[in-house]
Amino acid sequence: MNFKTIGNNIVNNNKIAASIWFGLVVIALMNAYNHQAYNNFIIFRQSFFHLLNKTNLYVEYVAQYADHYYYSPSFAALIIPFSILPFSISIFAWGLFDAWILYYAIRQLPISSKNQNFILIFSANEMMNATSNLQSNGLTAATIILSFVYIIKQKETQSALMMLLGFFVKLYSITGLAFFFFTNKKKKFIISFIVCAIGLILLPLLFTSPAFLMQSYQDWFAALSLKSNFDITISMYHNMVDITLQGMVKRVFNLPNLNKWIFIIPGLLIFGAQYLYFKHFSNPIYRLYILCSVLLFIIVFNTGTESPTYILGVPAICLWYVLQEKNKLTTSLFIVALFFSSFSYSDILTPYVRNHIMMPYALKVVGCFLIWVVIAIQIFTRQFLKMGSVSEKG
Repeated sequence: MNFKTIGNNIVNNNKIAASIWFGLVVIALMNAYNHQAYNNFIIFRQSFFHLLNKTNLYVEYVAQYADHYYYSPSFAALIIPFSILPFSISIFAWGLFDAWILYYAIRQLPISSKNQNFILIFSANEMMNATSNLQSNGLTAATIILSFVYIIKQKETQSALMMLLGFFVKLYSITGLAFFFFTNKKKKFIISFIVCAIGLILLPLLFTSPAFLMQSYQDWFAALSLKSNFDITISMYHNMVDITLQGMVKRVFNLPNLNKWIFIIPGLLIFGAQYLYFKHFSNPIYRLYILCSVLLFIIVFNTGTESPTYILGVPAICLWYVLQEKNKLTTSLFIVALFFSSFSYSDILTPYVRNHIMMPYALKVVGCFLIWVVIAIQIFTRQFLKMGSVSEKG
């Protein structure tokens, strides 16, 4: 039995893919628990009690945790199941939920189970990285993917709900609105979006007063504004913040005052131009390309991107690859992109290369930017019309 046969057997086995995905997640959770690296989860957990006790969600609580809470008041209400569980159990429950919801989202993609397994296996290292920080990046990625899945299934209400759930966790999840053009029931989607938005905005009223909730939303917007300015200010001097195209250019060329809009505006124009092919909106490959482009755009241009955020980008790189005709060029692009986006900050490299080259210059973004550009070129040249159909079962 050769390596190709072994590889095919692994990729064709759903149980192996699930075992690799959740096995690495459990290892990350055990390591985080043993080393008490769960500050982010404490922030989430305590937010519910601050909401319940009507204490400001967005001020420092140095006796409880480091850093600040930057999520919405609605998230503080949604986190209740993980706040009332015993602490040691809730850590594992949250980490497994964050991984499971993304696992579920990938399983809903309109591609074969073999291709789903490929995405899960080659994204598992990045899921482990995201889990080790006990943040919410798996959930964020899942809401974007599910908003896409539901809208192409003409389930507008579910799609709108996913977009808004993601938005109240991380604002950039609202990029799921990019899939709005794929539905034939736009009026239903808009109505569903408004109703779901009102419901989620008012959800915290189950636990707090209208006056406190209104003040909390004002505090949230103020906190996000301060965080955005802070991230931009420290991005030149903090290796784990602004791991984006602009962050890389600023560090490589020592341009600390470089305006982010120099990158974002051209990025938006290129992304927007991908929608000029409206007569192909029903093409399944084109739709999947747009999903990949949305996920990668967040990584490449959002100044708040950190290393754990790359769980949004790595599945997109893998999804792009399974859609390609396999040849030396596409395989080489995939290997290079995966290396930079998932392994360049890992222990695969020597500590010197990782700590003195990859991290200081934000080179992790190279892979996501490379594939994002390739996808744009493929859309502009309509290469998706030359590709075979996407199989949901095959």
